[in-house]
Amino acid sequence: MRGMIVGLVSLGFVLAGSSPLPAQDDLKLIIDKAIKAHGGEANLDKHKASQTKTKGKLDPEGSMIEFTEEVTIHFPNKFKSTSQFDFMGPHKVLVGFDGATAWLNADGKDVSAMFDKLTDLMKEQAYILEATRLSKLKDKNYELSSLGETKVQDKSAVGVRVASKGHNDLNLFFDKESGLLVKVEYRTFDLNTKQEVNEERIITEYQDKDGLKVPKKAIVNRDGKKYIEAEVLEVKHLDDIDDTQFSKP
Repeated sequence: MRGMIVGLVSLGFVLAGSSPLPAQDDLKLIIDKAIKAHGGEANLDKHKASQTKTKGKLDPEGSMIEFTEEVTIHFPNKFKSTSQFDFMGPHKVLVGFDGATAWLNADGKDVSAMFDKLTDLMKEQAYILEATRLSKLKDKNYELSSLGETKVQDKSAVGVRVASKGHNDLNLFFDKESGLLVKVEYRTFDLNTKQEVNEERIITEYQDKDGLKVPKKAIVNRDGKKYIEAEVLEVKHLDDIDDTQFSKP
């Protein structure tokens, strides 16, 4: 049960290469192309909040377990996830981050104290969430460098490393032809094993919503092994949302 909770917390919300490295001007072109491919800067920054419904399978302890998840986000750094699954009976897990402090509730009980690095982990997830909106990568808070060319899902991709003070480096890979973000890679902390792991979020399919390209299907690998596979069932973009949504229940 603990492993299942930890696995769902990791959702928050999906390499080789030897080609010549692009110059800084080329990095800007890569990001500009990606922003345009995802719907353009105006559309990416238009909505302050979103709600997503997802179904999928999670493999926390050697067996794939089906789950559903609803995520509410208030940009740039507040979110709440409600996940339900059946593992020796039905369970419901809520995890939230109000921009400063994270909390975790399992089957109606506050279990935040079980995970001493929960807030640090959720802060990092909020950072990833904001960086992968792409339009913010033009801010001076982000330092970009090239990872060259590689393959993602057997298709050519270009990689960009994102560095920002106080955060782990974030590797973003964009489809060379379309410009769409196809993989996000970073080091993260596994609350269950209490060890750092390499996590890859690979987006395998996109869908159109409100003038934006948003993920439809994705897989998550940890240290090279499939950890989660998920499909987005519904996406709503909202003008705003009440911050009380993210308060500890």
